Order: sequence, then C-alpha cells, then structure tokens
Amino acid sequence: MLVELLRAGLLLAWALTRTVIGNLFGLRRGLPEFQASYAGLPPLSPAERRALPQFSGCIACGLCDIGEGARAAASGGVYAGVMDLMLASSRGMPDFDAAVRSFDAVGDARLAELEARCPVRVPMRQVAAFVRAKAGEGVKAAPPTGVGRP
Repeated sequence: MLVELLRAGLLLAWALTRTVIGNLFGLRRGLPEFQASYAGLPPLSPAERRALPQFSGCIACGLCDIGEGARAAASGGVYAGVMDLMLASSRGMPDFDAAVRSFDAVGDARLAELEARCPVRVPMRQVAAFVRAKAGEGVKAAPPTGVGRP
C-alpha cells in the first residue's frame, strides 16, 4: 500500500511539474492540440448530445445476444452481437464505419425485436441511425499527436 501511495504521489508531482514547466516555456498543448487531435470527428448537434445518455444505458445483461449466434457466424466476423455494438462499437467515432457494417448485418427489424427484450430499453435503432449518420459524415481518425511528437 505504501508503494502504491508513493507511486501515485510521484505521478502527481510529475504531472504538476510538467504542467508548470509547459506553461512557463509555452509548451502547453491546449486547444490547438486538442482540435488537431479530433479534427476528423464531426461535431454533435444539440439534439445528438441530448440523446447520448439514452444510448449508453446498456447493462451488459446479454439478453440481446440470445439467438444471434447464427447471424454472427453468417456475417463472417463483421457482426459479433448486439451487446458488443451497444457497449463498444457504437461508442468510438473512428470505428463507426465498422459498426455500420455490423448494424447492417443485424438489421433494423431485428433491432426492433431486441429493443423490446432489453430490460433498460436501450433505443438500439436510434443508436444505429446515429452511427450511420456520423459514419456518413466522413468520420476519420486524426493522426496521433501525443506527447514527445514533433
């Protein structure tokens, strides 16, 4: 426990030192770096921002994956199940192109059936529509520009 506390203290001290030195010498990354990192991601409309909390309600119960084995196998690896879509694939905009293929493999009619089965009523068809719309806006990953890069 003492080692972990010491390690945490050192990490905090390093972060503080790096921040102070960065501010003094103008090395702070700030807004321009943030904008460069996320340049390939389209902005969200106010309505999309309001809808996002509903999209993240999945509790990973697995009920939506029951009976999906044959569909997943037939997809050739494109579709791993609806729970995967709700928990992972639909949450990272750079991955939306792949998520669209997975949503297409399951189809909106089946998503409607699975929404009725969902104990927390995740709006799966709305999630699919959001992912398709954002993928259609040309979502692309921006090149990394992390610490230590020129």
